[in-house]
Amino acid sequence: MAHLVRVSTIAYSPVEKGDAWLERTHEKMAQLLEEAARAKPDIVCFPEFCPVLGLGDEAYEMAEPIPGPTTNRIAEIAKAHGMYVVCPLPERDGDRLYNAAVFIDRNGEIIGKYHKYQPTIGEMEHGIIPGVDAEVFETDFGKVGAAICFDMKFIEVGQRLSANGAKVVFFPSMFIAGERLLHWARDFGFYVVSSCPARSYIVDIAGRFLAETGNEINPVRSGLVPPIASAVINVDRCLFHLDFNQKKLPDIVKKYGAGVEIEIHSPEAHFTLASVMDDVTVDDIVAEFELEPWTTYLDRARRIRRQTLELM
Repeated sequence: MAHLVRVSTIAYSPVEKGDAWLERTHEKMAQLLEEAARAKPDIVCFPEFCPVLGLGDEAYEMAEPIPGPTTNRIAEIAKAHGMYVVCPLPERDGDRLYNAAVFIDRNGEIIGKYHKYQPTIGEMEHGIIPGVDAEVFETDFGKVGAAICFDMKFIEVGQRLSANGAKVVFFPSMFIAGERLLHWARDFGFYVVSSCPARSYIVDIAGRFLAETGNEINPVRSGLVPPIASAVINVDRCLFHLDFNQKKLPDIVKKYGAGVEIEIHSPEAHFTLASVMDDVTVDDIVAEFELEPWTTYLDRARRIRRQTLELM
């Protein structure tokens, strides 16, 4: 499994209303995806409701099946460049309507689709049915998942993604989310890649911005640079609380030296540990030194709290 992964986000903005909307949209999506492919990304993400952005209430009427016209077009490009693509769109499945994010693999095959767990009240009034879990999907670089727009307001979505083992979470959205993205990365221990027309971000596992793009940024708005941002991340990396773990760090460094990267964030009382070795993973080091990852530590604290209360 690859350690270093190039992730890209496209701050797509809609085409003007008019005839042949979907065809013109597909052409613009294809052009931007081809441009993003020049950086040889492993995975690229588009914004929420991408093929119907700008249509207002009409967007729900243009929901399509999966697979369907949009995913078929995007899958062709994904396969041509050997990259994964996250393609969000309104899905029509029989008489059911979903706000979906479709994961397409390097061969152009659909490996999963996420249904927005917490649609807005307005969406549900238009017939959008909520998803039932924050599923994750296997890639050749680890497990990935998604949260869509309003989901960011609900801690249980991030909790489920973390519990399901997501290494990278993609956030197609119509609102920027800003520092909420940083909080999710820190609280749940995964990278976040957002895609929003106004501003899109790539967020480090320790909670800081690695890259940004968007149509609110002057060089993008003026056409000097495309609305695309990329970053290389190490997915063989884990977040830890300093408690019970920090005393073991000297022994880890003594044994593995330059094979590990440790970054301590003392005000927040946590640190990250990454492996840059081909034959030793972070999971191997966790097992060898009996480290306790951040989310495991929190789960243990919750469990002991419950047990303490039960004894009263």
